[in-house]
Amino acid sequence: MYVLRSSLLTASLLLAFLHLTGAQQRPVVTVTNSGNVQVFRTDTANLSCSFVSSVSLTVYSVSWYKLTNDGREGAPFLVYINNNPVQEDANRLAELGLTGRVSFLPDLTSITIQETAQPDTGTFRCEVDPIFPGGGVAASVDTNLTVVVLPQVTIAQLPVTAYVQEDVTLTCQSGSFPVSTYNWSRVDGAALPGGATFHEGYELVIPKAVLSDAGEYRCVADNGYGTDTGTYRLTLNDRTTAKPATQTAKPETTVPGGVEDTPKPQTTDSTGLVVGLVLGLLAAIVIAGGVIYYCRNKGSGSSKKADKKTKQQTAGSQRHADMEAGTGRPESWEAPKPRNDSPKKRAGVFDTTDVVGPADDDMDYSKQDIHPPGPDGKNGVHEKRNLDGYV
Repeated sequence: MYVLRSSLLTASLLLAFLHLTGAQQRPVVTVTNSGNVQVFRTDTANLSCSFVSSVSLTVYSVSWYKLTNDGREGAPFLVYINNNPVQEDANRLAELGLTGRVSFLPDLTSITIQETAQPDTGTFRCEVDPIFPGGGVAASVDTNLTVVVLPQVTIAQLPVTAYVQEDVTLTCQSGSFPVSTYNWSRVDGAALPGGATFHEGYELVIPKAVLSDAGEYRCVADNGYGTDTGTYRLTLNDRTTAKPATQTAKPETTVPGGVEDTPKPQTTDSTGLVVGLVLGLLAAIVIAGGVIYYCRNKGSGSSKKADKKTKQQTAGSQRHADMEAGTGRPESWEAPKPRNDSPKKRAGVFDTTDVVGPADDDMDYSKQDIHPPGPDGKNGVHEKRNLDGYV
């Protein structure tokens, strides 16, 4: 900016010197352009500027401005003084959002804007100021730049669910430029609900909706450069309260719009249902675990009992086999200790004095477990042992 002001001061001093010397001629400058410019967003915009002078200009400047909303120039963002480098006002470029996107074309009067955005829309001014010969008046031309943004419908809520007798609002939004106009219709071709109104065009308001208003609605946005369409699905539920079971049934009534006054379906508490399902699942897991535990313990106990019984039977069979074979007592068998109040008897000998029954002469030894007396008159030895290993 300092360099720009210095250049303009130098040119002014030169103009004053020429005026004093009488060498000044008053040029007449005419500036033109090729018309207003319209581009789609992200396209490149070329803003033309050209001028003619009544006399040949030795020194001149070309300045570009973007006018404010109230038509003021503000500071120039680009300035070219012939035979000098282009001057840029970095602060002004930043304010306009043009940093790094604007530059002079090779003719050094027209400019180009790359990657246009919707905020670039506005009025740009090209001003040519004759410096030498001086005495002339600066001339300018304005170019209107329009950056077109095609409609893109955004549906606020899809689908839309409401209750009968409520006011329903369908919103069709589009960030287009220029601003779009909106057209509403029903997809099935039926007429819009009676009493429907439009709020600023993009909202369709259905007052006191009835069940017949349910269905699909189409919104078309059009800004003159393109169109876009959005579709809504409107669902309406009857929220009429069901009559208590103890009351006498009344005839069905009809509310405005021809909707029958039917009982509202019973609804369930989703939270209670979830809790019940969780508790039921936990109970099932506990019961299954108990059954498995019981079956395992029962099987283990039965197996232990069977093993014990098998061992007892095996031990008894072995002792019996040993007795039958006459091999003596089992290794683990110990003779019972005699009582202190009875005379000692030789192990393995049956004392006939302990036998209660008929006299020796009357006894039938063939049916007893003892042998008849030997030649010496003593009792025979009891050779047969019972299963418990006692004589």
